[in-house]
Amino acid sequence: MLREKVRRRSFLVGQQTKFKIKIRSVLTYEGVKPPVEYGLFTRMGREWLRGLGLGPVDSYLRMMEPLRTEIRLLSLEMRHIAADDEDVRLLMTIPGVGYYIALLVKAEIGDIGRFHSGDQLVSFAGLAPFTHSSGGITHHGRITKEGSRWLRWAMVEAAMVEAAMVHFRFDTPVTRAYHRIAERRGMGKAKVAAARMLLLVCRSVLKNRRPYFNSVHGQA
Repeated sequence: MLREKVRRRSFLVGQQTKFKIKIRSVLTYEGVKPPVEYGLFTRMGREWLRGLGLGPVDSYLRMMEPLRTEIRLLSLEMRHIAADDEDVRLLMTIPGVGYYIALLVKAEIGDIGRFHSGDQLVSFAGLAPFTHSSGGITHHGRITKEGSRWLRWAMVEAAMVEAAMVHFRFDTPVTRAYHRIAERRGMGKAKVAAARMLLLVCRSVLKNRRPYFNSVHGQA
């Protein structure tokens, strides 16, 4: 049931995002510049959009309303679930992991005890690289993208949030690794590496039953 809820919310947010992209495309086509004082899809932004008198924009906004309502209701329900779930509360101590990502991780992983190593969990999320050996040398390629695409997406999203936080509140092994790898090998590889590291942090927190700042010093 929890897995269905988090996946349903992700689907609804994805549909909403498509309408937002459509609206921005209409504005670009019409040569209309969005306001800079407030977000385009905030309450004030939506009022500004309606005031433009553009038929396609009004249509997309009407179709977005039921999505916004369902997302809001689901989010409220999931916040209550998160508040009562010890695993979710532990995961939320990790920088970059909010209640929704924590719920998604919990729903996809289930019992952390079924993963006997970090490598197993990384493979389950499809974040392990392809490997092949030739002439006694092992080569690593792109990630497999097998397993749970939802968990893989959650880790990439959370890793990007955490990487951005390095300039504000947090300086963690994940943020340092991301920026170091990005400088040497590009943002794409850095993003995957950070997601992989963050997933191992999630495993450590759940396995050790300790909040992030205590658990990261334990054995993963």
